[in-house]
Amino acid sequence: MYLRFISLLPISLSMKEDYMKDYFVERMERKYFREDKVACLPNLSLEQLVILGIDLQNQFLLPESRAYLPSSPQFLPRLLNFYEEMKKTGVKIILTRHTHRDNILSVWWADDMVDEHLTSLHKDVIKYGDSVVEKHTYDAFLHTPLESMLREWNIKAVIITGVMTHLCCETTARSAFNHGFSVIFPVDGTLTQNPAFHECSLRALSHGFALVPSLRRLIEWMHSWE
Repeated sequence: MYLRFISLLPISLSMKEDYMKDYFVERMERKYFREDKVACLPNLSLEQLVILGIDLQNQFLLPESRAYLPSSPQFLPRLLNFYEEMKKTGVKIILTRHTHRDNILSVWWADDMVDEHLTSLHKDVIKYGDSVVEKHTYDAFLHTPLESMLREWNIKAVIITGVMTHLCCETTARSAFNHGFSVIFPVDGTLTQNPAFHECSLRALSHGFALVPSLRRLIEWMHSWE
């Protein structure tokens, strides 16, 4: 008896691509937005929503950083336009800032993340934050005051935006769901290294954790709730 191995197309774990194009966003929404799951959202007021802006730091958004994400020039204007529109509705935006030293992430990546300039929030993002939460691992809820803040504000649903899609954003989305919050994870509201990583997250999250509309669709919804 011989074992049969399935040959998979290789995906380089270090591959970076400029992929956040209109056609990619349209395809992702068409594949993974589930109209039937809109009914799973509670009857929300805008006051019960919060936007999480995960790790929008120079580390990922400045070209001189070795962790720079090539789609940043396309991604950031989309996201900032969304934030601008949401500010008009009064929805709060919580930004997270990630650092780590001598923990499991330091071991995994063989590096600490402590450089003051690179860990600073991007200059175009800072003005949109109502609060900043410091975190030290992928999960923005773990050992942070985030859950307490959301409970105090009577938040029922979170909109996950930021970087990176398949690491801190996906982990935080799953954690939010497990903490009892409804989750919206816009298909073009997060960014990572390549389309393969991005799509894997959307596929999993849309199946069991989150509603995944486009930012455009989400803006239309939010204005209709005013």
